[in-house]
Amino acid sequence: MSNFKLFWVSVIVYFSVINWSCDDRLPSSSEEETTIESGSLELSYVFIHGPSDNPSIVGEVVSEVQTSIIVLARLLDVDDAGVNEKSLAFSIEGVTGSWDTANPSTKYEPNFKRFGFSDLGGNGFAYARFTPDIGQEKIETTSSSGAIIKVKYTTEIIDNVEFSVFKEKSQIWPYTMNITANSQIGLGETTPFVVLLENNYGNELSGVRINIDSENGFLECADTCYTDATGRVSTTFESYSFSENVGLGSVNTSYYHPAILDSLSVPKQIIIGTETAVGSCSYIEIPSSNPSSIVVKDGGGIESTDIKAEVYDNNGNLLDTPILVSFRLEPVMAGSYLNSPGLSQVLVETVNGVATVSLNSGTEPGPIRIIATTNTVETTICDTLNDELESITVPVIVSSGAPFYIESEYDPNSTEAIGGGFYQTECAAIVYDRWYNPVEDSTYVYWNILPLPPATGIDAFVEGVSYTNNTGLLSGTATSGVARSNIVYSTDAIGSIGQVRALTFGANGDPVESYVNEGEGDATLFFLPGQVTLLANATYWDFSLSPNPAKVQISALVIDFYGNPVKGAPIAFSGTGVSKFIEIGYETYTDAGLNPEEDPNFGEDDSCFTWRDYGRDDFAENMDEGQGNSQHDSFLDSLGVYENSEISEPFDDYGIDGVDGTFDEGEADGKWNGYSKINCEPIVKTDSDGFARILVEFDQAICTLANVDDTTDPSTCSYDDFTASLSATLLIPEITTSDPLDILLVRSPAPCE
Repeated sequence: MSNFKLFWVSVIVYFSVINWSCDDRLPSSSEEETTIESGSLELSYVFIHGPSDNPSIVGEVVSEVQTSIIVLARLLDVDDAGVNEKSLAFSIEGVTGSWDTANPSTKYEPNFKRFGFSDLGGNGFAYARFTPDIGQEKIETTSSSGAIIKVKYTTEIIDNVEFSVFKEKSQIWPYTMNITANSQIGLGETTPFVVLLENNYGNELSGVRINIDSENGFLECADTCYTDATGRVSTTFESYSFSENVGLGSVNTSYYHPAILDSLSVPKQIIIGTETAVGSCSYIEIPSSNPSSIVVKDGGGIESTDIKAEVYDNNGNLLDTPILVSFRLEPVMAGSYLNSPGLSQVLVETVNGVATVSLNSGTEPGPIRIIATTNTVETTICDTLNDELESITVPVIVSSGAPFYIESEYDPNSTEAIGGGFYQTECAAIVYDRWYNPVEDSTYVYWNILPLPPATGIDAFVEGVSYTNNTGLLSGTATSGVARSNIVYSTDAIGSIGQVRALTFGANGDPVESYVNEGEGDATLFFLPGQVTLLANATYWDFSLSPNPAKVQISALVIDFYGNPVKGAPIAFSGTGVSKFIEIGYETYTDAGLNPEEDPNFGEDDSCFTWRDYGRDDFAENMDEGQGNSQHDSFLDSLGVYENSEISEPFDDYGIDGVDGTFDEGEADGKWNGYSKINCEPIVKTDSDGFARILVEFDQAICTLANVDDTTDPSTCSYDDFTASLSATLLIPEITTSDPLDILLVRSPAPCE
């Protein structure tokens, strides 16, 4: 019977617990609802690595090494009392990542000592952990916000924290510690001991536990030395009072970063008691290092060397008593360090009067200045009769690394005529190591030029060998890391495109090369202004005496600086009043088009000779001879006999005279002879004599009616004259336009129609 009663009591208790613990956001009374809904949130946060129940506190969030942020939230009612069993929503803006939970419920927490908040605890606490995805970055600055975590209970009760997310550990590591304390205290006396902890980005790091210990005394903060909101641990060091403690004491301050797996240690020396050192050390010297020249990091050579400091006594002998010597880099070249990455100042103990430190290069070349000091409170007081002993020298030079990058360009605007019908254009290449430092002077760069396919030849060459910091022939300038050369070409090469390459060799003999024009290699050989002259077979046309429409042949003659005709140069014709530009051809063709599958009417009835500019093989995909040169080509076999030509509209291959069987120029050569309009536009290439020709057509309607004389029978109509202005423009650099050519178009008075 007693067992039966016990069973029912248990059931009642069970369901009571379930009903009491369920939170459906509906309070048991309106008074409690008002109390909570008028409450607030208090937020704290800390950066950690490792499991949440036993974390290691770090200085910041770094996505590369997957450190996290813990946000602690406390929900308070209107009386500032913690409220349990309420769900809080955590969300993130600015970066992506993962939560261990995004909707924790508030509850009683005795304390958060594991997160460095030993004074936090009680009712109403909830916390969540956020870890950013690898590669995420959102750094808080004065001009931009960092990542933002929002904690929400209701739309009225909401708060947020802002923090930085760093992408790489190199942005924040190594940390630095600056220690402030008295240089000397008595036995059993105290000194303020302040440690400022900053990361490599310059942020002061709060909430980080630092290890501080000493064999000569104890620290007030013991094992709870956490940095405050300003990144400082402010504590007190008290020396032991026994007589054996007299002398040079040391307080060791260190921090181990569990995610980066590296540590930082800075000793602080404090003289304890009144004992002083008798004169023993006299001077310090830094001898030359061997090797005295190293290369930048990953520069393909020796990257470190030993730096020594020699301490001598009054008799000029090396001091045999071990003492501490401080080595420091000043200034610090980017990435350079002593002994361990990130260290620009270290303490080293002498052995037989010599202290040795390892100097390692960084990413910046230049002289390394090193300062060695001793006989100071930070090192060892080895002679109270002397002041600080110091030696400053430059024992080593960091040179640039092997070539890793090269970029080449040319300056067509600096083209000069060099006589003999030739031109010269300066080209140059900048050569730098993997850290973007200019390489050493006299690094050789090798040049060559090739015709742009499908062309098989080019009337140009580039001076093949240059070296960095040489003087340009045209610019007259020498620049570290820049190798200058020259492209030389003839009149026949004007408008041609050459592929210009610069080549050097990096570490292990690996080739490092670059083509001009952002790696494309295409260098157009400029036209050094000579002259573009426009001619016409008529500059006057009377529609009353000559047929309508008027057709006038105009010719553009292109000559270079030397007066030589320029062949194959594209000329664009333009003019006022022109009703039509007509192609000039010497061989009759049928304007039937090409009938390609994709456009059955391609070229049909367009008044332009049409061909497929695909070269010898008639494949657009293959860059072969004749392709894309804007002229109709025919091709010979290995014996010099006509073999085939580019597909075109049918034409009579009778030559310039248009008569079959005269064997004149152009007859039976397989290509249409004339001045074809490129893309059926008024653009024509010059021939071997430098001429580009086209017909212009004018309609008599351009001469508008000016007056009607009704006194005659029939009436007489008079018309205004019209002056057409024509010009020709060379379309290769340097763009050159002819002087305008005027054609007077008139219409004499005549009976009105």
